[in-house]
Amino acid sequence: MIPAIDTIITTAIHERIFPGAVVLVTQDDRLIHAAAYGTTMYDDPGTRPVTLDTIYDLASLTKVFTTTAALRLHDTGMLPLDRPAQHWLPELQAGGITVRHLLSHQSGLAVQMAPLARAGAYAIRQAVYTATPKHPPGSVTEYANLNTFLLGELVARIYGGPLDQAISELVCAPLGMEATRFRPPVEWQPRIAPTEWDEAWRGGLVHGVTHDESACALGGVAGHAGMFGVASETLRLVQLFLCEGAWESLQLLRAETARAALTPQTERAGQPVSGLGWMLRRPYLGPAIATGFGHSGFTGPIMVGIPDEQLAIVVLCNRTYPRRTPPPYRHHAVVAAVTQAVLQAITS
Repeated sequence: MIPAIDTIITTAIHERIFPGAVVLVTQDDRLIHAAAYGTTMYDDPGTRPVTLDTIYDLASLTKVFTTTAALRLHDTGMLPLDRPAQHWLPELQAGGITVRHLLSHQSGLAVQMAPLARAGAYAIRQAVYTATPKHPPGSVTEYANLNTFLLGELVARIYGGPLDQAISELVCAPLGMEATRFRPPVEWQPRIAPTEWDEAWRGGLVHGVTHDESACALGGVAGHAGMFGVASETLRLVQLFLCEGAWESLQLLRAETARAALTPQTERAGQPVSGLGWMLRRPYLGPAIATGFGHSGFTGPIMVGIPDEQLAIVVLCNRTYPRRTPPPYRHHAVVAAVTQAVLQAITS
């Protein structure tokens, strides 16, 4: 265990950055820190102590599940990265957008999906599928939900079934994930940390349904958001890429595919640096910013991989409870501090 992490997380809870969290750290697949902190809802009615088995809304960490499913299809030859998305989605009016553009957030499309949630799934799909690119595809890197939403549409189309079934078969089942899925069943409810009080649209506490408004309007299943999970299983996705696509006795991704996912697809001043689905050089990577990869979610979860040290770090929390706050998100600095503490501990 790493005592400095205990101090960092308990201080964050005291400062009401989030009510509780689970932190897991492995090095070379060896567990070096595993702890649960705080509660699911501070001291509000219905709160529960956080445990290692607490289930969190994974929010945009869903994107990496969609990415992994897409890359598995790519490895079979069914999803060439440089083929236009229109090949599979002829209803998409914007031409020239390739699978690689979607994976690396370079589609040029700029539709904000969340404000369309109240209008429903049809309105969201209509807006995305008929949008005109704001920038020529491949010219600008701009992180946006719609890129991975469309990637999820592609995965479902090629798989020949619903996206949740595709991700279950292509990602969750091979990685032995039993408590990670879209639309968690009602019996999981006591284990799930609520995300926010939303009286304006959903009429109360958002608990056990996806916090992301557009994913909720789409039925709780979307390429960009909607998955729930526990820290121990979320960590496996980081470990998969640290091990160049291998998991236990399985080679789920070709090694060159896994390496490409962690390679910058573009490097433009002032713009995010993206691999294939993974984000690179982000603030929550802390001192590992030059070599690490990771992803964050709006509700608070963050996962980090540091290949040079074979480190995997997952912090799951519900920083949106009881109300979301505007950026900058303070939990990013908390995870950066956790990363720093881990690096100091393994090198001291």
